[in-house]
Amino acid sequence: MYSFISDDRGVTEPYTDLPSLAILAIGLMLFAFLVLSAYTSYASSTYCAAVKGDLRAVALAVESDPAIISEGHPGVLVASRIDSEGQNALSGYGHPGAALQATIEAQGYRWQIGETSKGVSASYRTPVTILLNDARSLPGTLTVTVWER
Repeated sequence: MYSFISDDRGVTEPYTDLPSLAILAIGLMLFAFLVLSAYTSYASSTYCAAVKGDLRAVALAVESDPAIISEGHPGVLVASRIDSEGQNALSGYGHPGAALQATIEAQGYRWQIGETSKGVSASYRTPVTILLNDARSLPGTLTVTVWER
């Protein structure tokens, strides 16, 4: 008969449980990370889908703004007018509390209108023509970006 003090049958059992508990803890942390990643990806794509139509409307309005386009030619932006009147092109657009920025890029030229922010963002890009002078024009892009605050 074995006594309680001299019984050696259960001595190694607590040490075999530790690796299995560590594997379980690592598995739970990986599962939580994957769930969080999936939710973040879903929230980001939902935001992009929600504002994509609004961004398209803002881009069309900017490329048709009479202050920066060539006379009666929507989509043809005049470089000198962008320099002088460009900062007013975004006034009145966007959601309250959201940062809105328009970037006009052509080969060797770049204009930024509006403010940059941090956080979740969505963009819409459309092709435009930049009229540098009466004889020279460049193909370019108009990118409208909005940040959720």
